[in-house]
Amino acid sequence: MEYWQPLDTTETATLIDWRRALHCQPELSLVEHDTQRALHGWLSGMGLDPVPVGGTGLACALGRGETGQVLMLRADMDALPVQEHTGLAFASQRPGKMHACGHDAHMACLLAVAKRLIDHQDQIPGTVVLAFQPGEEDGQGAVKMIRDGLLDGQWCGRPELAVQAALGLHVWSKLPTGTVSAVAGPIMAAVDDFHITVKGCGGHGALPHQTRDAVVAGAAVVQALQTLASRRIDPLDPVVVTVGSIQGGTTFNVVAETCELRGTVRTFSPDLYERLPAMLTELAARTAQAYECTAETVYRRYAIALHNDADQVERVARAAAGARGVVHVDRQMRMMGGEDFAFFAEKVPSCFFFVGCGPLGAASEPHHSPRFVVDEAALPIASEVMLRAVADFFA
Repeated sequence: MEYWQPLDTTETATLIDWRRALHCQPELSLVEHDTQRALHGWLSGMGLDPVPVGGTGLACALGRGETGQVLMLRADMDALPVQEHTGLAFASQRPGKMHACGHDAHMACLLAVAKRLIDHQDQIPGTVVLAFQPGEEDGQGAVKMIRDGLLDGQWCGRPELAVQAALGLHVWSKLPTGTVSAVAGPIMAAVDDFHITVKGCGGHGALPHQTRDAVVAGAAVVQALQTLASRRIDPLDPVVVTVGSIQGGTTFNVVAETCELRGTVRTFSPDLYERLPAMLTELAARTAQAYECTAETVYRRYAIALHNDADQVERVARAAAGARGVVHVDRQMRMMGGEDFAFFAEKVPSCFFFVGCGPLGAASEPHHSPRFVVDEAALPIASEVMLRAVADFFA
Protein backbone atom coordinates (compact mmCIF):
# COMPACT_ATOMS: atom_id res chain seq x y z
CA MET A 1 0.00 0.00 0.00
CA GLU A 2 1.29 3.47 -0.91
CA TYR A 3 1.19 5.83 2.04
CA TRP A 4 -0.77 8.55 0.20
CA GLN A 5 -3.88 6.40 -0.23
CA PRO A 6 -7.17 7.46 1.49
CA LEU A 7 -7.53 6.71 5.19
CA ASP A 8 -9.40 3.49 5.91
CA THR A 9 -12.30 3.14 8.33
CA THR A 10 -10.11 2.31 11.33
CA GLU A 11 -7.70 5.18 10.67
CA THR A 12 -10.59 7.61 10.28
CA ALA A 13 -12.18 6.46 13.54
CA THR A 14 -8.86 6.96 15.37
CA LEU A 15 -8.46 10.39 13.80
CA ILE A 16 -11.89 11.44 15.06
CA ASP A 17 -11.17 10.02 18.53
CA TRP A 18 -8.00 12.12 18.70
CA ARG A 19 -9.87 15.21 17.61
CA ARG A 20 -12.62 14.77 20.21
CA ALA A 21 -10.15 14.06 23.01
CA LEU A 22 -8.32 17.29 22.16
CA HIS A 23 -11.53 19.26 21.72
CA CYS A 24 -12.82 18.64 25.23
CA GLN A 25 -9.55 19.74 26.89
CA PRO A 26 -8.68 23.09 25.27
CA GLU A 27 -5.82 25.28 26.43
CA LEU A 28 -4.95 28.89 25.65
CA SER A 29 -1.90 30.22 23.82
CA LEU A 30 1.55 29.26 25.15
CA VAL A 31 0.14 27.30 28.12
CA GLU A 32 -0.76 24.15 26.16
CA HIS A 33 0.89 21.86 28.72
CA ASP A 34 -1.75 19.10 28.82
CA THR A 35 -2.08 19.22 25.04
CA GLN A 36 1.68 18.85 24.71
CA ARG A 37 1.66 15.85 27.06
CA ALA A 38 -1.19 14.19 25.16
CA LEU A 39 0.52 14.69 21.80
CA HIS A 40 3.83 13.45 23.21
CA GLY A 41 2.14 10.26 24.41
CA TRP A 42 0.46 9.54 21.08
CA LEU A 43 3.58 10.30 19.03
CA SER A 44 5.82 8.26 21.33
CA GLY A 45 3.36 5.39 21.03
CA MET A 46 3.94 5.47 17.26
CA GLY A 47 7.68 5.05 17.82
CA LEU A 48 8.57 8.71 17.24
CA ASP A 49 10.79 10.83 19.48
CA PRO A 50 9.03 14.19 19.99
CA VAL A 51 11.11 17.07 21.35
CA PRO A 52 9.71 20.21 23.05
CA VAL A 53 10.25 23.25 20.79
CA GLY A 54 8.99 26.77 21.33
CA GLY A 55 7.97 26.13 24.92
CA THR A 56 4.80 24.07 24.75
CA GLY A 57 5.28 22.96 21.14
CA LEU A 58 6.64 19.67 19.84
CA ALA A 59 8.66 18.52 16.84
CA CYS A 60 9.76 15.12 15.58
CA ALA A 61 11.27 13.72 12.40
CA LEU A 62 10.76 10.59 10.32
CA GLY A 63 11.89 9.11 7.01
CA ARG A 64 15.01 7.48 5.61
CA GLY A 65 16.82 10.79 5.12
CA GLU A 66 18.79 9.52 2.13
CA THR A 67 18.00 12.30 -0.34
CA GLY A 68 18.61 15.29 1.92
CA GLN A 69 15.11 16.61 1.18
CA VAL A 70 13.32 18.01 4.27
CA LEU A 71 9.63 18.93 4.34
CA MET A 72 7.90 20.40 7.41
CA LEU A 73 4.23 19.82 8.22
CA ARG A 74 2.67 22.11 10.82
CA ALA A 75 -0.43 22.03 13.02
CA ASP A 76 -1.36 24.69 15.60
CA MET A 77 -2.38 23.73 19.13
CA ASP A 78 -4.04 26.56 21.05
CA ALA A 79 -7.69 27.29 21.80
CA LEU A 80 -9.59 30.52 22.47
CA PRO A 81 -11.07 32.23 25.56
CA VAL A 82 -14.61 31.37 24.43
CA GLN A 83 -17.40 29.62 26.36
CA GLU A 84 -18.61 26.75 24.19
CA HIS A 85 -22.32 26.53 23.29
CA THR A 86 -22.37 23.70 20.74
CA GLY A 87 -24.12 21.06 22.85
CA LEU A 88 -21.69 18.42 21.56
CA ALA A 89 -21.16 15.31 23.65
CA PHE A 90 -17.43 16.06 23.57
CA ALA A 91 -17.77 19.81 24.21
CA SER A 92 -15.12 21.66 26.20
CA GLN A 93 -14.83 20.58 29.81
CA ARG A 94 -12.92 23.75 30.68
CA PRO A 95 -15.13 26.79 31.36
CA GLY A 96 -14.36 29.81 29.23
CA LYS A 97 -12.08 27.91 26.85
CA MET A 98 -12.92 26.35 23.49
CA HIS A 99 -11.36 25.04 20.31
CA ALA A 100 -13.42 27.54 18.34
CA CYS A 101 -11.05 27.74 15.37
CA GLY A 102 -10.40 24.09 14.50
CA HIS A 103 -6.90 23.68 15.91
CA ASP A 104 -8.01 20.41 17.51
CA ALA A 105 -8.84 19.16 14.01
CA HIS A 106 -5.44 20.30 12.70
CA MET A 107 -3.57 18.40 15.41
CA ALA A 108 -5.65 15.25 14.85
CA CYS A 109 -5.07 15.38 11.09
CA LEU A 110 -1.32 15.71 11.57
CA LEU A 111 -1.37 12.79 14.01
CA ALA A 112 -3.13 10.69 11.36
CA VAL A 113 -0.52 11.76 8.81
CA ALA A 114 2.26 10.87 11.27
CA LYS A 115 0.77 7.41 11.90
CA ARG A 116 0.50 6.64 8.19
CA LEU A 117 4.00 7.92 7.45
CA ILE A 118 5.68 6.06 10.32
CA ASP A 119 3.95 2.84 9.25
CA HIS A 120 5.40 3.32 5.75
CA GLN A 121 8.65 5.02 6.66
CA ASP A 122 10.57 2.88 4.16
CA GLN A 123 8.72 4.78 1.39
CA ILE A 124 9.98 8.21 2.59
CA PRO A 125 13.36 8.81 0.90
CA GLY A 126 13.94 12.15 2.63
CA THR A 127 12.80 13.56 5.98
CA VAL A 128 9.45 14.86 7.19
CA VAL A 129 9.51 17.18 10.21
CA LEU A 130 6.23 17.23 12.14
CA ALA A 131 5.69 20.52 14.00
CA PHE A 132 2.94 21.01 16.56
CA GLN A 133 2.96 24.75 17.17
CA PRO A 134 1.69 26.60 20.26
CA GLY A 135 0.45 30.17 20.44
CA GLU A 136 -1.00 30.80 16.99
CA GLU A 137 -3.86 32.94 18.28
CA ASP A 138 -1.53 35.48 19.87
CA GLY A 139 0.96 35.39 17.01
CA GLN A 140 3.97 34.31 19.08
CA GLY A 141 4.23 30.56 18.61
CA ALA A 142 5.83 30.32 15.17
CA VAL A 143 8.50 32.87 16.10
CA LYS A 144 9.29 30.98 19.31
CA MET A 145 9.73 27.72 17.38
CA ILE A 146 11.94 29.42 14.79
CA ARG A 147 14.09 30.86 17.58
CA ASP A 148 14.44 27.35 18.98
CA GLY A 149 15.88 26.19 15.65
CA LEU A 150 12.87 24.47 14.10
CA LEU A 151 13.79 25.52 10.55
CA ASP A 152 17.56 25.01 10.72
CA GLY A 153 17.69 21.63 12.48
CA GLN A 154 19.11 23.02 15.70
CA TRP A 155 16.04 21.84 17.65
CA CYS A 156 17.47 18.32 17.47
CA GLY A 157 21.12 19.13 16.90
CA ARG A 158 20.97 18.00 13.26
CA PRO A 159 21.69 20.87 10.85
CA GLU A 160 21.17 18.48 7.92
CA LEU A 161 17.45 18.69 8.81
CA ALA A 162 17.19 22.33 7.70
CA VAL A 163 13.68 22.70 6.31
CA GLN A 164 13.39 23.23 2.54
CA ALA A 165 9.61 23.65 2.28
CA ALA A 166 6.62 23.77 4.62
CA LEU A 167 2.92 22.94 4.47
CA GLY A 168 0.13 23.95 6.83
CA LEU A 169 -3.61 23.40 6.70
CA HIS A 170 -6.65 25.08 8.18
CA VAL A 171 -10.20 23.77 8.22
CA TRP A 172 -12.64 26.46 7.13
CA SER A 173 -16.32 26.48 8.03
CA LYS A 174 -17.40 28.84 5.25
CA LEU A 175 -16.19 26.36 2.62
CA PRO A 176 -18.32 23.23 2.19
CA THR A 177 -16.82 19.86 2.95
CA GLY A 178 -15.23 18.59 -0.25
CA THR A 179 -13.66 21.94 -1.18
CA VAL A 180 -9.93 22.63 -0.81
CA SER A 181 -8.47 26.09 -1.41
CA ALA A 182 -4.84 26.58 -2.48
CA VAL A 183 -3.87 30.06 -3.72
CA ALA A 184 -0.48 31.53 -4.62
CA GLY A 185 0.74 34.90 -3.39
CA PRO A 186 -0.67 36.85 -0.43
CA ILE A 187 -3.62 34.96 1.07
CA MET A 188 -3.82 36.25 4.66
CA ALA A 189 -3.10 39.72 5.97
CA ALA A 190 -0.58 41.27 8.31
CA VAL A 191 -2.19 41.87 11.70
CA ASP A 192 -1.52 45.09 13.60
CA ASP A 193 -3.07 46.43 16.80
CA PHE A 194 -3.29 50.12 17.71
CA HIS A 195 -4.17 51.81 21.00
CA ILE A 196 -4.86 55.55 20.82
CA THR A 197 -5.20 57.66 23.96
CA VAL A 198 -6.95 60.98 23.31
CA LYS A 199 -6.40 63.54 26.08
CA GLY A 200 -8.33 66.74 26.64
CA CYS A 201 -9.49 68.73 29.65
CA GLY A 202 -12.47 67.48 31.63
CA GLY A 203 -15.14 69.49 33.36
CA HIS A 204 -18.84 69.99 33.99
CA GLY A 205 -21.22 68.68 31.34
CA ALA A 206 -23.24 71.89 31.55
CA LEU A 207 -20.18 74.04 30.83
CA PRO A 208 -18.57 72.39 27.78
CA HIS A 209 -16.93 75.66 26.66
CA GLN A 210 -14.63 75.37 29.69
CA THR A 211 -13.43 71.92 28.62
CA ARG A 212 -11.66 70.12 25.81
CA ASP A 213 -13.89 67.09 25.20
CA ALA A 214 -11.82 63.95 24.63
CA VAL A 215 -14.89 61.93 23.58
CA VAL A 216 -15.76 64.36 20.78
CA ALA A 217 -12.11 64.41 19.68
CA GLY A 218 -12.01 60.61 19.90
CA ALA A 219 -15.12 60.32 17.73
CA ALA A 220 -13.47 62.58 15.16
CA VAL A 221 -10.37 60.37 15.21
CA VAL A 222 -12.54 57.31 14.51
CA GLN A 223 -14.07 59.06 11.51
CA ALA A 224 -10.70 60.29 10.25
CA LEU A 225 -9.15 56.81 10.43
CA GLN A 226 -11.67 55.59 7.88
CA THR A 227 -10.14 57.94 5.33
CA LEU A 228 -6.93 55.93 5.42
CA ALA A 229 -8.66 53.26 3.36
CA SER A 230 -11.07 55.49 1.43
CA ARG A 231 -8.84 58.46 0.54
CA ARG A 232 -5.19 57.86 1.40
CA ILE A 233 -4.51 54.40 -0.10
CA ASP A 234 -4.91 53.01 -3.62
CA PRO A 235 -8.31 51.23 -3.69
CA LEU A 236 -6.66 48.31 -5.51
CA ASP A 237 -4.37 47.76 -2.50
CA PRO A 238 -6.43 45.94 0.18
CA VAL A 239 -6.44 47.45 3.67
CA VAL A 240 -8.76 47.29 6.66
CA VAL A 241 -8.77 49.83 9.50
CA THR A 242 -11.19 48.88 12.27
CA VAL A 243 -11.79 50.61 15.61
CA GLY A 244 -13.17 47.84 17.77
CA SER A 245 -13.33 49.55 21.16
CA ILE A 246 -14.02 53.08 22.46
CA GLN A 247 -13.83 53.83 26.17
CA GLY A 248 -14.37 57.36 27.44
CA GLY A 249 -16.04 59.12 30.33
CA THR A 250 -17.42 58.00 33.67
CA THR A 251 -20.90 59.52 34.05
CA PHE A 252 -23.57 61.53 32.21
CA ASN A 253 -22.77 65.05 33.41
CA VAL A 254 -18.96 65.11 33.21
CA VAL A 255 -17.00 65.95 30.06
CA ALA A 256 -14.39 63.21 29.67
CA GLU A 257 -10.74 64.09 29.97
CA THR A 258 -9.53 60.94 28.17
CA CYS A 259 -10.87 58.61 25.53
CA GLU A 260 -9.24 55.26 24.65
CA LEU A 261 -9.52 53.77 21.15
CA ARG A 262 -8.43 50.22 20.30
CA GLY A 263 -8.41 48.72 16.84
CA THR A 264 -6.68 46.71 14.16
CA VAL A 265 -5.07 47.31 10.78
CA ARG A 266 -4.83 44.57 8.12
CA THR A 267 -2.67 44.75 4.97
CA PHE A 268 -1.21 42.53 2.25
CA SER A 269 1.36 44.90 0.72
CA PRO A 270 4.85 45.11 2.30
CA ASP A 271 4.94 48.81 1.36
CA LEU A 272 1.69 49.57 3.20
CA TYR A 273 2.84 47.44 6.11
CA GLU A 274 5.81 49.78 6.52
CA ARG A 275 3.93 53.05 5.94
CA LEU A 276 0.74 52.64 7.94
CA PRO A 277 2.03 53.02 11.51
CA ALA A 278 3.32 56.54 10.80
CA MET A 279 0.26 57.43 8.70
CA LEU A 280 -2.17 56.35 11.41
CA THR A 281 -0.22 57.97 14.24
CA GLU A 282 0.06 61.30 12.42
CA LEU A 283 -3.61 61.35 11.36
CA ALA A 284 -4.81 60.64 14.91
CA ALA A 285 -2.58 63.38 16.36
CA ARG A 286 -3.60 66.03 13.84
CA THR A 287 -7.29 65.23 14.14
CA ALA A 288 -7.20 65.47 17.93
CA GLN A 289 -5.24 68.71 17.66
CA ALA A 290 -8.11 70.24 15.69
CA TYR A 291 -10.19 69.81 18.86
CA GLU A 292 -7.40 71.18 21.08
CA CYS A 293 -6.68 67.69 22.36
CA THR A 294 -3.74 65.33 21.96
CA ALA A 295 -3.58 61.75 20.70
CA GLU A 296 -0.83 59.30 21.61
CA THR A 297 -0.65 56.04 19.65
CA VAL A 298 0.89 52.71 20.63
CA TYR A 299 1.20 50.47 17.57
CA ARG A 300 1.83 46.73 17.98
CA ARG A 301 2.47 44.08 15.34
CA TYR A 302 1.28 40.47 15.60
CA ALA A 303 1.84 38.72 12.27
CA ILE A 304 3.16 39.59 8.84
CA ALA A 305 1.15 38.87 5.69
CA LEU A 306 1.15 35.21 4.62
CA HIS A 307 2.50 34.71 1.09
CA ASN A 308 2.20 31.27 -0.50
CA ASP A 309 4.91 29.98 -2.83
CA ALA A 310 3.54 29.21 -6.30
CA ASP A 311 5.33 25.85 -6.67
CA GLN A 312 4.15 24.60 -3.27
CA VAL A 313 0.61 25.74 -4.09
CA GLU A 314 0.64 23.70 -7.30
CA ARG A 315 1.85 20.71 -5.30
CA VAL A 316 -1.09 21.00 -2.91
CA ALA A 317 -3.55 21.62 -5.75
CA ARG A 318 -2.41 18.42 -7.47
CA ALA A 319 -2.73 16.56 -4.18
CA ALA A 320 -6.23 17.89 -3.59
CA ALA A 321 -7.36 17.03 -7.11
CA GLY A 322 -6.48 13.38 -6.49
CA ALA A 323 -7.89 13.05 -2.97
CA ARG A 324 -11.06 11.10 -2.28
CA GLY A 325 -13.99 13.33 -1.34
CA VAL A 326 -12.63 16.51 -2.95
CA VAL A 327 -15.15 17.91 -5.43
CA HIS A 328 -13.67 21.37 -5.97
CA VAL A 329 -10.21 22.95 -5.72
CA ASP A 330 -10.56 26.71 -5.20
CA ARG A 331 -7.78 28.94 -6.56
CA GLN A 332 -9.00 32.39 -5.51
CA MET A 333 -9.88 32.64 -1.79
CA ARG A 334 -7.99 35.28 0.17
CA MET A 335 -8.93 36.91 3.46
CA MET A 336 -7.89 39.73 5.77
CA GLY A 337 -7.56 37.43 8.76
CA GLY A 338 -4.07 36.78 10.10
CA GLU A 339 -2.00 33.63 10.60
CA ASP A 340 1.47 33.29 12.10
CA PHE A 341 2.37 30.46 9.72
CA ALA A 342 3.44 33.54 7.74
CA PHE A 343 6.71 33.57 9.69
CA PHE A 344 7.53 30.08 8.37
CA ALA A 345 6.49 31.10 4.84
CA GLU A 346 8.81 34.11 5.08
CA LYS A 347 11.79 31.77 5.59
CA VAL A 348 11.05 28.78 3.34
CA PRO A 349 8.81 28.13 0.29
CA SER A 350 5.44 27.24 1.79
CA CYS A 351 1.78 26.58 1.13
CA PHE A 352 -0.97 27.23 3.66
CA PHE A 353 -4.21 25.74 2.38
CA PHE A 354 -7.83 25.56 3.51
CA VAL A 355 -10.03 22.49 3.77
CA GLY A 356 -13.77 23.06 3.79
CA CYS A 357 -15.53 21.78 6.91
CA GLY A 358 -18.96 23.37 6.50
CA PRO A 359 -21.80 20.82 6.62
CA LEU A 360 -23.38 20.47 3.18
CA GLY A 361 -26.76 22.15 2.92
CA ALA A 362 -26.56 23.67 6.40
CA ALA A 363 -25.60 27.08 7.72
CA SER A 364 -22.19 27.06 9.36
CA GLU A 365 -21.04 29.19 12.27
CA PRO A 366 -17.95 31.35 11.72
CA HIS A 367 -14.61 30.63 13.34
CA HIS A 368 -14.27 31.98 16.91
CA SER A 369 -18.03 31.58 17.45
CA PRO A 370 -19.15 29.75 20.63
CA ARG A 371 -21.26 27.56 18.31
CA PHE A 372 -18.45 26.76 15.83
CA VAL A 373 -18.47 23.12 14.71
CA VAL A 374 -16.40 21.05 12.30
CA ASP A 375 -17.89 18.54 9.89
CA GLU A 376 -15.68 15.58 10.79
CA ALA A 377 -16.06 14.18 7.26
CA ALA A 378 -13.52 16.85 6.30
CA LEU A 379 -10.76 15.41 8.46
CA PRO A 380 -9.78 12.33 6.42
CA ILE A 381 -9.87 14.56 3.33
CA ALA A 382 -7.42 16.99 4.96
CA SER A 383 -5.10 14.18 5.99
CA GLU A 384 -5.10 12.61 2.54
CA VAL A 385 -4.35 15.94 0.85
CA MET A 386 -1.37 16.37 3.17
CA LEU A 387 -0.17 12.81 2.51
CA ARG A 388 -0.46 13.25 -1.26
CA ALA A 389 1.44 16.56 -1.04
CA VAL A 390 4.22 14.77 0.87
CA ALA A 391 4.41 12.15 -1.88
CA ASP A 392 4.54 14.88 -4.53
CA PHE A 393 7.38 16.61 -2.68
CA PHE A 394 9.52 13.46 -2.64
CA ALA A 395 8.58 12.35 -6.18
